[in-house]
Amino acid sequence: MKEIAHHRTPVNKIYRSCYECYASIRIYPAATHPDEITTLLEQESTLLEVVGQEITNSRGRTRKVKYSIWELCTEGFLKSQDLREHIDWLLDKMEPKSTELQSLQEVPDLIMCIYCIWKGKRGHGGPVLWPEQMRRMGELNIECSFDVYFFSED
Repeated sequence: MKEIAHHRTPVNKIYRSCYECYASIRIYPAATHPDEITTLLEQESTLLEVVGQEITNSRGRTRKVKYSIWELCTEGFLKSQDLREHIDWLLDKMEPKSTELQSLQEVPDLIMCIYCIWKGKRGHGGPVLWPEQMRRMGELNIECSFDVYFFSED
């Protein structure tokens, strides 16, 4: 990510107000099988669930998948506490597939978004996006949502 002199908040892998963050591109493919997304984007997912599939969690509880999902998440790939780096990582992978993303966006009932988790330390500050990330998401016609949590260091 190129630093721009007029930006107020420089990129920092050790973002002081952040405990942990990651981002994912999520595609809820409606009637399309998530494997077709993998093939179309030529990208393995980090999470793939198919409607009707039964999944047992680490506590032994089983649930039936209600909605299919294809997800590519930065968790485990990036160590940065700066959400901009996570979003840029996803966009770097998705921009070469902009035509394929556009064709997916034309599928009825398909939902696509960038989903961000930001776990903050108690205090002042929060995630920052530069116009560059917003422009790139806009060019791909992908919305961005945030789940923000705050923790004390006690």
